[in-house]
Amino acid sequence: MSAPLTQHAKKGHDELGSTLLGFGRFRKQWELFHGIARFVILGPGLLLMWFLADALIGLPAWPLLFSFIAIGALSLWAIIWWVVRPQLRAIDVEHEAVVIEALHGKLDNQIIGSLQLGREVSAAGAAVNLGYSSDFVSELLHRTAKQLETLQVRKLVDLRKARRALMWAVAIMAISAGCVVFAGSAVRTRIERLQDAYTLLLDTLFPVELNVLPGDIAVIRGHGVKLEVNVPSSRRREVRLMRVNAATQENRADALRLDNNHAEFAIENAQESFSYQFEYGNRRSAAFNVRVGDLPDIKTINYELAFPAYTGQASRTMTGRVPKLRGLNGTNVLVSFAATTDLHPEFSYVEWQDGSKQPIQFSGRFGHFPFTITRPDRATIYLTSALAKPPHEKEWRMAQPISFEVEAQRDEPPSVQILLKQKKMTMFADQAAIFGFEYLAEDDFGIAEVTVEYRIDAIDELLGRKPRQDAQTRLIDPPRERVKGKFVDLFKSLTPPLEPGDRITITVSAKDNNTETGPGGGRSTPIEIVVVRPDLGAFVEQEFKFGSLSPMGEMVKIKRSTDLLVDPTKTVRTEAVQKIEKKDVKTMAKQESWASGSEDATGDYFRLLSGEK
Repeated sequence: MSAPLTQHAKKGHDELGSTLLGFGRFRKQWELFHGIARFVILGPGLLLMWFLADALIGLPAWPLLFSFIAIGALSLWAIIWWVVRPQLRAIDVEHEAVVIEALHGKLDNQIIGSLQLGREVSAAGAAVNLGYSSDFVSELLHRTAKQLETLQVRKLVDLRKARRALMWAVAIMAISAGCVVFAGSAVRTRIERLQDAYTLLLDTLFPVELNVLPGDIAVIRGHGVKLEVNVPSSRRREVRLMRVNAATQENRADALRLDNNHAEFAIENAQESFSYQFEYGNRRSAAFNVRVGDLPDIKTINYELAFPAYTGQASRTMTGRVPKLRGLNGTNVLVSFAATTDLHPEFSYVEWQDGSKQPIQFSGRFGHFPFTITRPDRATIYLTSALAKPPHEKEWRMAQPISFEVEAQRDEPPSVQILLKQKKMTMFADQAAIFGFEYLAEDDFGIAEVTVEYRIDAIDELLGRKPRQDAQTRLIDPPRERVKGKFVDLFKSLTPPLEPGDRITITVSAKDNNTETGPGGGRSTPIEIVVVRPDLGAFVEQEFKFGSLSPMGEMVKIKRSTDLLVDPTKTVRTEAVQKIEKKDVKTMAKQESWASGSEDATGDYFRLLSGEK
């Protein structure tokens, strides 16, 4: 009977163990479900909250990154602790028996006792006397197994927490799936922000540099400009270009793709000035300015001519582009203009014909420069925009420089004339002493002084008289354009007085009031007066032709030789003998315009010429 009983007890033990093993698998399965649900709640749940928080309020980069790292760490712990670790534990039927008894509360160690007795009986076999009846053990095992089947031990397990966790997990997964499907752009944005935050961490630990070209630059309106940036060792795929319109303060941002750590942005037709900077992550380059301007041109130009003060002329203003300026020497000219743009004070200048350069005085887009007309010249005005920088300053120069000729006009000297019909006269000494004449001097701007000059010399050097000369000056204040006057008694107080044989040369000169280039002078045609004696009226000196009817009119003066070895020139009288009556001489003298004398005075005159006493 022992062997069959042992087999029966073993069978009961196996049935009980199978029931407990199934209960253990059931509990382990739900523990897996519960662990997965808790993992979903903790991991994806927190991730969903992280997603919503960033989408709503925009988490800063550092909290965004570290919160994501914390969620990842918690998710890893949850899956290890709640999912993996419980599944690694083997099912222990005795432990499961204790769990059932604890859950039921009224079995009083029946399951664990039956299980242990059955294991002992099965292990001892028939030859071993355990001290208690094998039938009793077999019956206990069967009864316990039946009782467990009747109890439906799986219902003893409280699955409410697990089911609630599964419901939350399913809801979280559904919401997450909805975000992926219906808010894909938001999800991609979070991913990009997370990547940016991670890159920011790397950029903070290992900073990068932004090399921007061309920096501050000026561009002619309508021309193109290229903005470039180099990011050595870049970890991002994009860089942002931010521009601010200088006039409207309008902001614009453009995402540029980095290709071999390089990105560029081309503006084909620049019209407005703006500032720009590149942004890489939350790192920004320095801000640079692109100034857009036009080539300068003359809007208005004026020429103010201030004539020399002595002319008495008022200043004259000429407006517009004048090809030629005409003015007297000493005329001061002020050229002022208004340009269309602000001008560069160093690269804008006036170049003269000889290559010299004159600076221009500037105030913004207004400029002026003075000069004085002294000679014929040519001026060329070169204007350069204030935006110009070397070595490209010529690119900003006005397209068509302004040129004008300068013509220097000479102040014409005054004209002077003595108001006498005859320029050569003969007079007695007393007549010449009180001689007077009128003069007329004219000038375009004014006569400042008139001077009469005279020179007295002998008609022949044989008279042995030294030349004498003198002058009288009259100042004209204020200067007049036309001066008419008279000089009288020029030789009245002359010492020694005039004598026959004296030749007087009189000239009147005038000076104008030119104080710039020096006074200009003009001279009259000289007049000559030969002083004669009353009794020499019929004498004619060959050079001066005192009278064409004189019997001595054909005489030739022969110069005496000083060489005693040379024979003197012999003269032969060839003219016919003429009988001169005193009566006839007086009659002829009355017909002449000059005084005549008797023929006896002729001999005295020639004795005087020969030095006889």
